[in-house]
Amino acid sequence: MKISLLLLFTLLTIAPSLLAQTSGIITGRITERVTGQPVAKAKIALENQATNQTEAETDADGRYRIELPPGTYKCKITAPGYAPLNIDIVTITAKYTAMYDVQLEVQITDEQTVSSGYFTPPTDQPISSIALRRNEIRAIPGSAGDVLRALSVLPGVTSAGAQFADLLVRGGLPGENLTFVNNIPIGDFAYFTDQYDGGKGGRAAVLAPDIFDRLEFSAGGFGVRYGDKLSSVLDVTMRSANRERLQGSAFVDSGGAGTSLEIPLGKRAGWFFSMRRSYIDIAFDLFKIGDIGKPRNLDFINKVDIDLNPTRRLTITAMSFRDRYSAPLETARRESSLRDQLIAETASQRYILGATLSSTIGTKSFSNLTAWGIGEHNDGSFLRLNQTTLQRQRDLRESNFGVKEEFTTSFSPRLNLAAGGGLIWQQGRQETFYNTGRGISLLLEEYLANPTTFSRKLEVNTNAYGYAQLNWQANARFSVLPGIRLDRYGVTGETLVSPRVSARLRMASRLALNVATGVYRQPPSTFFLALTPNNQQLKAQRTVHYIGGIEWQLSEAARVTVEAYQKNYAHQIVPPTFGNRELNNNAEGYVRGVEITVQKVLAGRWSGQANYAYTFARQRFQSNGAYFPNEVVRPHQLTVVGGTRLKGWSIASKLRYASGLPYNRRETITLTNPTVTLWTLARDADRNALNFNNYFQLDLRVEKKFDYKRWSLAPFVDIFNLTKHRNITEVSYPNTRTPRLTGERSLIPFVGLRIEF
Repeated sequence: MKISLLLLFTLLTIAPSLLAQTSGIITGRITERVTGQPVAKAKIALENQATNQTEAETDADGRYRIELPPGTYKCKITAPGYAPLNIDIVTITAKYTAMYDVQLEVQITDEQTVSSGYFTPPTDQPISSIALRRNEIRAIPGSAGDVLRALSVLPGVTSAGAQFADLLVRGGLPGENLTFVNNIPIGDFAYFTDQYDGGKGGRAAVLAPDIFDRLEFSAGGFGVRYGDKLSSVLDVTMRSANRERLQGSAFVDSGGAGTSLEIPLGKRAGWFFSMRRSYIDIAFDLFKIGDIGKPRNLDFINKVDIDLNPTRRLTITAMSFRDRYSAPLETARRESSLRDQLIAETASQRYILGATLSSTIGTKSFSNLTAWGIGEHNDGSFLRLNQTTLQRQRDLRESNFGVKEEFTTSFSPRLNLAAGGGLIWQQGRQETFYNTGRGISLLLEEYLANPTTFSRKLEVNTNAYGYAQLNWQANARFSVLPGIRLDRYGVTGETLVSPRVSARLRMASRLALNVATGVYRQPPSTFFLALTPNNQQLKAQRTVHYIGGIEWQLSEAARVTVEAYQKNYAHQIVPPTFGNRELNNNAEGYVRGVEITVQKVLAGRWSGQANYAYTFARQRFQSNGAYFPNEVVRPHQLTVVGGTRLKGWSIASKLRYASGLPYNRRETITLTNPTVTLWTLARDADRNALNFNNYFQLDLRVEKKFDYKRWSLAPFVDIFNLTKHRNITEVSYPNTRTPRLTGERSLIPFVGLRIEF
């Protein structure tokens, strides 16, 4: 770490002597969101604190190209008949071509309204949604550029702790989140996930920040185009390669290193390639650190865009994700809980290949036809400290292949139709083994658990779905989106209907009301189905979302939003324990919440966001049982983020204060033959009856960009937990007297630099 800080200081010292002013380029294509048609004569205006405004206009094909000095700009795009769009941060590097493809929304106006390009919601998702680009993701403090940690600044979104990156959205578990990359449903979005060993989530996003062009995140109430998950949707579009010259970027930081290349394949095609490798395991060996084991990951990302003709574009995506975690004997011995004192070796591999044919049909319609294949393999072995007794083992293999069509058409500027459907073929093989908990756990249900071995081959199942949704803009004040989705789950043999509707009412020029409701389904995972033969009787889970919100636009760059919601869960799967792996759909519950957000984007020298979320959640495992608190809900959560840009420096800070997560109140019980004292959950009322201490974290990020004749350098430091507050994340039972609370209290300086060339 000292070497990294010394390198950063040296770069900051010598960099000013190397500065040179050489122009960079921003280019891209502007299209209409619904029909995919190019938007001609759209105006693109860029400005920063050091230069006058620069403007350009799109050609008949919607393309633009602007050459201007290096720096950080704000961009505004306007066109007659369309809602304006602002991009908060556009970074220009000397001799580097930045690609920004943009989709504009048709705007119906028959009166004078305040129009903001910063907060224009997508017409098909008017509530509980946000869009971010890669520069905005990198700028969020306490994230180190990780998109999952960046999204955790939103109200109603949290995680188990700073070491966990996966999202807990409005009382939902990590497995309730849906993720698409370039229209491909990729499943788990996190590295080092523990969905098979506790379910708190993963440690890092599978995509580096440089890979993103744009993402859209919905925390609830999303439309019928998305299915099979209960809580949220993350829809990612990867960046495209420029077609003018070979260029790229590279980064190195405290946790890993990577590079990306943009390779022109003629004037009508481009190849974007990225690779990343963590070296945390190497650093741990070098500095003799072994407390948390040795995690490492490696990924390769490819995206090829080919313009087949002026109306058709083919996008090919190929991704490979690998991660491995080792906990050697020395690490296992340091664990405070007997149940975690295991020598571990786990590995995960995932391969994804997909292609999308995008076509504009006439002047009113647009089509996305996508086909994909995904192969996954997850295995793990866990030995006791004697190095010979096998405690747990798994070998999980799964693959799915799919094809889907998404079609949109505009009958008129006021009436659009979105319709589509798909087929997914799924198969797998699951092998699991669990040993008895005796001698390894002081929890009653684990101690009494019998050894279990189960192997199952999941034959090919066919899932199918279809959907249709209208978007009717009655006038400038009111729009409504009714939709219906039909799912056929081959794995459960169910055919289910899910109606949904959302609406937006502009009550005044600065004030709008948004509402949404709908039914959402999620079939059981193949992992759950494989635990015992009886689990093959599991059915799909269900939630019903009710959301209402008010949006008050203070100015073009500032707004206040208030949202209230309720999620009603039914047919929930009771989670497995070491003592009970036969699951059922008897659980049910609800989540209620209110979220208040005040936001100021970086339209001047500073930006900021403050949000508060109140959440009340209850769950029960039987229809006539007692309700208890949801284990992934923090009743109160306050997040404040502030930042500024000054003379090339970017400085931002984030503060989060939240209630502690709940955990079980346990009592001791003594068994005989042999005599042993164990911890047990004596009453249902004791489930999640206690809370960890309040969560507090203060993060700071500082970055400075230096431009040279043909490349740029941006060193940064992102400091996690500046005050070293001890945030409790787990409870363990190392003896029979007092439970032990463990957590995070370290200050973590995340140092790195990024190069564009």
